[in-house]
Amino acid sequence: MISLDAPTTSAATFQTFLTQIATHWPDEHLVLVLDNASYHKSPLIRRWFADHRTDVSVLWLPTYSPQLNLIERVWRFLKSKLACHRFWQDLPGLIAQAHALLDRTRATFASPTRPHITLGQDLRKAT
Repeated sequence: MISLDAPTTSAATFQTFLTQIATHWPDEHLVLVLDNASYHKSPLIRRWFADHRTDVSVLWLPTYSPQLNLIERVWRFLKSKLACHRFWQDLPGLIAQAHALLDRTRATFASPTRPHITLGQDLRKAT
């Protein structure tokens, strides 16, 4: 899994993440499915896409269509496990638990039956 922890979301942070993805799969043509967040369409990111047009294609989701943005299901799942009836007093602990949970989570979007999210191991046993 590739991830980037950042205190805020910005075009510069997203560019760093895109570079990380492109570096991870240097010999692959990447197809990214993106929503219309402002930092996804900033001049900085448009230049990055132009510079990488032979290696990266972008499919834009329609505006106001969170039901099509599959990562929203992962975020909802993560929030239900980490924020349900719990107050986190330390940010490093929350980040560590989020990483641990995501490492055990398998999200399948191209399933013959339907998209689903499952845990690689039981959370109750992991805590």
